[in-house]
Amino acid sequence: MAVERLDRRTHILAYNPTMRRPKYSVSQQIESLKSHGVTFNLYTEADAQEFLTSRTYFFKLKAFENNFERDNGRYRGLDFAYLADLSTIDCHLRTLLSYLCLNLEHALKVRFNQLIMEDANEDGYNIVHNFDEAGEFSFHGDYANSRYHHSNYTEGLLNKYFEDPSIWNLWEVIDFSTLCKLYKAYLNQRSYKDNATNLFQSIRIMRNASSHNNCLMIGIEKQIKPTLYVKNCVKELNHGENPKQLFDAFRTYPLTHDFAATICGFLILVDSPGVRNTAKLKTQDFLHRLTKRYDYSAMSYQDCPKLIETINALQSICKMAIDYFDQHPEDFRTNKILHTRPEPISPAKGRAQINHMAKAMGL
Repeated sequence: MAVERLDRRTHILAYNPTMRRPKYSVSQQIESLKSHGVTFNLYTEADAQEFLTSRTYFFKLKAFENNFERDNGRYRGLDFAYLADLSTIDCHLRTLLSYLCLNLEHALKVRFNQLIMEDANEDGYNIVHNFDEAGEFSFHGDYANSRYHHSNYTEGLLNKYFEDPSIWNLWEVIDFSTLCKLYKAYLNQRSYKDNATNLFQSIRIMRNASSHNNCLMIGIEKQIKPTLYVKNCVKELNHGENPKQLFDAFRTYPLTHDFAATICGFLILVDSPGVRNTAKLKTQDFLHRLTKRYDYSAMSYQDCPKLIETINALQSICKMAIDYFDQHPEDFRTNKILHTRPEPISPAKGRAQINHMAKAMGL
């Protein structure tokens, strides 16, 4: 071989020759679906061809098959109409999540700003220097050797302020994950706590998935340990009662847990009555769209248990949130759980946290 070093593509072909699958025409895609037991009783093959040509694509649509059980490689009770409908419902879910996440991210910056403005020992630069001792977030005009990509909308900001950025400059260009880390670092620096931080991981997952247009309602089943504060918030939404069936879903279907955490994070962080009312209306729209075409909850449990349990859980969360929005349009700030605020850590709790961390580290 004239060229000894294989590029990544050649390497994959050389060592995994069976990885590639043939490109199917739309007609072949439909035949593939039929060979796996997908029926076309509620959706004609002609309409399916149009759907797969102009409204979505095969790989994305196939993801929703995972909601249905198989017998000998063939799906039970799965019509193409359900795949088309679930793909549309999933789009509505991502739209709702995008609205919630964008607004709670802004609200987090507002909360962060309130803390900084009342802190006589913080000038807006110290927190950045403490967080970024290596100066990775500074910018000196060279995009190739920085964390940033060129954009007309941030170019002026970077050139003017990022030799030595303040917190107000920095949070305009960092991603949500870095914002959360920065916020928690500041709370730790001030010996403060904010229960909203317990929801950040799930919110980040939902924000990234919705913004990258990932499919969500695809029957992901994975045993997890629900975040305690998510359960506390949902219990509060449920008028102090433990919704056992919903908590069971949290342990099995990550989407239900992360969606609930995002709803609760929005309720905790967002103060604007107008933004909250719009969230209520969007949640109502999504709830209506869940069962607009088909009542999945009434389907055979043997055919699609994951889908039925997921949709039941999403419905429960939406109904609780809508009820709370309706009952507390203005007085939500008095709720100690669903509108928690940052507060100082008491000396006793601070020592307990230090002891717990030392024990965990084996010190």
